[in-house]
Amino acid sequence: MNASISRRSAVNKVSPMRITATCVLIISLSILPFDPLAAAEWGNLSGRIVYTGTIPKVELLEITRDEEVCGQHQLVDESLVVNPKDRGLQNVVVWLSSKKTVPVHPSFAENTKPAKLDNHNCRFVPRIVTLRTGQMLLSTNSDPVAHNVAVYGRRNTPFSEVIPNDSPLKKTFSREELVPIRVDCSIHAWMRAYLMITEHPYAAVTDKHGRFSISNVPAGTWQFKFWHEKVGCLPVISNGDKEVELSRGGWDIDISGPDVILDQLSVSQLEDE
Repeated sequence: MNASISRRSAVNKVSPMRITATCVLIISLSILPFDPLAAAEWGNLSGRIVYTGTIPKVELLEITRDEEVCGQHQLVDESLVVNPKDRGLQNVVVWLSSKKTVPVHPSFAENTKPAKLDNHNCRFVPRIVTLRTGQMLLSTNSDPVAHNVAVYGRRNTPFSEVIPNDSPLKKTFSREELVPIRVDCSIHAWMRAYLMITEHPYAAVTDKHGRFSISNVPAGTWQFKFWHEKVGCLPVISNGDKEVELSRGGWDIDISGPDVILDQLSVSQLEDE
């Protein structure tokens, strides 16, 4: 019996060196820096906005410059574009608006891909560009006539420059803009575009079906703003049968799950800003 007890004692015995190593490991893990990004949760916000008002009649623009080139493209007024089949409202800008720093998902850490704005067939393509501070904007000219880019910055310095024929015009912006800012071609008065400049990647523009999607938003309640060039910040939006009054276009939305879907949004009226 004594031999058996002796053997069990030998098996259960832990050396002082092993105890010391275990303590060192626990202490080392306890002093590692806390990573808020690793601990944060993220969600995707998506939705669809339809226009329930009278769909505007498509009107041709009056071309008063470079008619031999621009006049052949049947250019129309694109300030209010509604899909006649599903009433999707195009070119609504949706973005997260916050006075405090917004955590950015690690997948957006690299911000090296430039945003692009082309002058094509005497119109800006796309009509609205979203980009982040420090991200390069490449403005190009695909037409055989001269174009320039006039950016009416509010928090960034305004500029108006001709686009070189052989290379894009390169610009970056150091400050976010609180609302989309206007872009014109000073040579062709009908040309119009907008830039939405944010410090984070959480901005989107509705497509031809009125759909938008913003991925990997930090969990929590955030204010999202809704803007359209005909009225500026939307004063009201309908969510199904409920009418939501927006404060300067802002709506507090809770990102509390992997997918927050707002697929019953509608706007009944848009008046000129």
